[in-house]
Amino acid sequence: MSGTAPSPTRRRALPGRLVYVVWAGVAAIWFVLDQATKVLAVDLLTGRGVIDAGLGGALEWELVRNTNAAFGIPGFSGMFVIVSVLVLALVVRALPRTDRLSLAFAYGLVSGGALGNLMDRLFREPGFPNGGVIDFVKVGWWPKFNLADSAIVVGALLIAVLMFVVEREEAAASQARERSRSVRPGTTGPRG
Repeated sequence: MSGTAPSPTRRRALPGRLVYVVWAGVAAIWFVLDQATKVLAVDLLTGRGVIDAGLGGALEWELVRNTNAAFGIPGFSGMFVIVSVLVLALVVRALPRTDRLSLAFAYGLVSGGALGNLMDRLFREPGFPNGGVIDFVKVGWWPKFNLADSAIVVGALLIAVLMFVVEREEAAASQARERSRSVRPGTTGPRG
């Protein structure tokens, strides 16, 4: 019998590389959707003021060029370019340790959103580093936003929830390993 035992250090084929594919695919799709909707918003909403979507003010369209952070939070010149680059760097750093496609999906949302708003900061008026991010959606009392903002918020919430789930699963697995290693001291029968 010439059998070779599988190597204990064998690398996992999945989701290893697939993590990068999911992350890059989601980021690219969301980036393209964000940029396309911003082009449409500029074309269709310029000079039109507030447009009610027919839901009694619950959903409105209005073009705004936001030179502040998300939801109009003020900051210094270039700060949001730096923040976007840092977010992308943190995601890229986390990817090699990611073995869940759900986390790769969430990282893709955050990356696509950050890239979408970063492109606005770099290439839209008044120019780098204070380019105005195109915001055009208003839901109820919530400040105006765009698809990139949505991706960042949803992605960040997903990451928080998934990290919590992963932590709980790892704690349960660790406890199960400890229980399986726990050995009762050897006992012998009654001596007589």
